[in-house]
Amino acid sequence: MTYYLLLKDDTEKDVYFDSNVLGEESFGTFYTGQGMVALNNIVNQKPELLETIKILDDTKKSYTLTEFFDILSKLKIKSP
Repeated sequence: MTYYLLLKDDTEKDVYFDSNVLGEESFGTFYTGQGMVALNNIVNQKPELLETIKILDDTKKSYTLTEFFDILSKLKIKSP
């Protein structure tokens, strides 16, 4: 399952850019993408933007930030 980060003015077409890919879940491991770096920067530097974030998976299911972090908490995380 792949997860995507959408910011305020992003559309679903933008999910295919590397900067929007949060990462991919496979066999109990989450392999981070460039979108995870962006999300980390938002959390640490621009927390006011957190309310505008939308997270989608490759089936177009939407997640809140809390739901996404709950998913991550159950996975082993691998960064490149």
